[in-house]
Amino acid sequence: MERREAEAKLAILIDATRKDAPIPFSPRDAERALSALLATDDLWEAVRLSHAPMRFLCAFWNKMVNDGLIAATDGQLRLTDAGRNFVSALGIFPSREAICDACEGRGVDFRKLLRGTVERFIAVCQNRPEAIQDYDQGYVTEGTTLARIAFAWQRGDLEGKDVIVLGDDDLISVAAALTGAPKKVLAIDIDQRLVNFINEVAKQEGLANLQAVKHDLREPLPDEWVGAFDTFLCDPTESFVGFKAFVERGLLCLKGAGSAGYFGLTHVESSLDKWARIQKFLLESKAAITDLRDDFNGYINWGYIETMRSWAWLPTKVVPKKVWYCSALYRIELLSKPQIENRKLEGNIFEDEEAATT
Repeated sequence: MERREAEAKLAILIDATRKDAPIPFSPRDAERALSALLATDDLWEAVRLSHAPMRFLCAFWNKMVNDGLIAATDGQLRLTDAGRNFVSALGIFPSREAICDACEGRGVDFRKLLRGTVERFIAVCQNRPEAIQDYDQGYVTEGTTLARIAFAWQRGDLEGKDVIVLGDDDLISVAAALTGAPKKVLAIDIDQRLVNFINEVAKQEGLANLQAVKHDLREPLPDEWVGAFDTFLCDPTESFVGFKAFVERGLLCLKGAGSAGYFGLTHVESSLDKWARIQKFLLESKAAITDLRDDFNGYINWGYIETMRSWAWLPTKVVPKKVWYCSALYRIELLSKPQIENRKLEGNIFEDEEAATT
């Protein structure tokens, strides 16, 4: 197949896919999706390597299956001979990774700062509540949580600080408090199971600086939390409305200039178009993006994989065995106090057209 013919075929594939999945998706996204298939035949690993919205990704691969370019069976996606000729004609190469074994690509080794904390935190996690779909939960690996805390400590956002965690199925508040570094750690969550668990851990571990409170982030924040914290951490739901709900609440909690916030953002549920809208929102909120570490956060496979929205889209269905759902870690720092209304949020904040795991 000649290059021009392959490019024309790719354009047809993308246009046809847009009719089934009308969300932002560029030829570069398609290139990444094809590059992933040259690197692995494991469906979930290909999703991870593609760094593209899952809704379009699955629709794109399904079109390729129908065109005889991919064979999809038993959880594996393999380029057929015709598919390999097509990808070769486009001049696409396999995805490459050069991840550090010590830090797993995060750029921070939590063992250097968290001696004595690691074993205690891992022990606590053995009895944690399971993630449930009702609240769009899905917690990260213990190593991810510890690395987040080490990163925040390294950036001066933990020691001697008042810290708030908005939604804490990752048990960030527990890991932070176990270090003994923060002045105060408050975890808020809608899930009473998590609130009870965190408060019980605080009691058992003697963490006088840790408290958990039940709160629905769709409701206005109590006045005593507004402007009371140096640092917020959250892992927001990724609908644009839901993301803003979490992060705006975090921004409201900050004391002012120099205060910092941390959150995650995926490629699986957020196109680069959404990333750009989120970054614009952050800048308009008087926050500078100081750090962005892609694939920093790795999520343990949750128990509701087969009932999540994207299960029906998959070209071949198999429960993943390895970590596949990852998110970037963002750090932001306030330049001045933003003007944000502490208002009630109505409706479904968990879903939009790019949502995949709800």
